[in-house]
Amino acid sequence: MPGKELEVSGDCSKKCAPRVGVVVHFFYFEQAEKIIALLKQIPFEFDLYATAPEEGKGEAIRSLLAGSFRGKKIAFREVRNRGFDIAPFVCDFKDVYHGYDLILKLHTKKSAHTLWLRGWGSYLLANAAGSPEIVNSIVKMFDDDSNLGLVYPEIVPPLRIELKRDAWQENWEICLDLSSRLGLSVTREMSLDFPAGSMFWFRPKALDPLFKLGLVPGDFPEGKRIRRNGTLAHAVERLLVLIAAKEGFGSRTVCFEPFNTVRDMSVTGRLLNRAYGEWKHLMDLAGINL
Repeated sequence: MPGKELEVSGDCSKKCAPRVGVVVHFFYFEQAEKIIALLKQIPFEFDLYATAPEEGKGEAIRSLLAGSFRGKKIAFREVRNRGFDIAPFVCDFKDVYHGYDLILKLHTKKSAHTLWLRGWGSYLLANAAGSPEIVNSIVKMFDDDSNLGLVYPEIVPPLRIELKRDAWQENWEICLDLSSRLGLSVTREMSLDFPAGSMFWFRPKALDPLFKLGLVPGDFPEGKRIRRNGTLAHAVERLLVLIAAKEGFGSRTVCFEPFNTVRDMSVTGRLLNRAYGEWKHLMDLAGINL
């Protein structure tokens, strides 16, 4: 059953706190403690739905969560390493989301394959659930606006510059196919905003078409065959705001803690960035998570 209602005071204007579910994909075991510390700051009761790759540290994650949240409802599943954090989110717990007023989606995220996005994961976690005050502020946004369906951290400035040039990047064809299945109207030239990095709060009704689409883990590429762009997971991420809009819900971005890294476009900066990306790729192939 969904988490019990809890009397609260402060920024949230409802007499009772919302029913909150939190869904987290733990790909990197070494970041689990960081996620747990954030979750313990949430000033509402919540139920936790967690996934981890079956070939990784699944049992260790399960034990860590059980020890950290004694008495709390925790549903845990080991999953195939498919579709990053998106496949578990879309496929594994979709039937429980409608038991809640709000869902918070998080995942472990390490440094990207570019120097200027190394702090991206920390930025997303901080702005989605970095403190009780931040969580309270976001919940109040939903409380104040019944038509608000999605709240997510602003796209970081260096990435926004790239997306302004080409919002779809390598994802246009797969986004076009998925949007057709969802009944969305998209064009190659349209501007696009979305929860880049896929950490966000949402009302379950706002994304209902996505969960009813019938996607299964086998629809997503597996393991080291996963590309850094141009996959079904990237398409789902880019269409979230459009799905909510089709259902009559608006979306809103937040930036409580700004992202301060600037992309270095000098010759030296570009060479360093390329070398860093190649090094990261070699580490991935070797199975070394940094």
